[in-house]
Amino acid sequence: MNVIKGTLFVLLIIALAVGAFNLVFIAVGNYFGPFYESEADQSRNFAIWLFGNVGVVIIAAVVGVLWNRRRNRRI
Repeated sequence: MNVIKGTLFVLLIIALAVGAFNLVFIAVGNYFGPFYESEADQSRNFAIWLFGNVGVVIIAAVVGVLWNRRRNRRI
């Protein structure tokens, strides 16, 4: 049961982090207007978004696992 709860906890942390990153990305894009004027600029922005999401998922997974381990020691 602890494995299932831990997995769900980590997935929740990942979902919240990715959602927050994407909201910030969209808000910045709406504030400054479109970031691209050509295909190359559009591809660059897609790469920034994609690698940003990958980085957020990796960091959130590590933080979620560490946080869950600390939380389980106290309980």
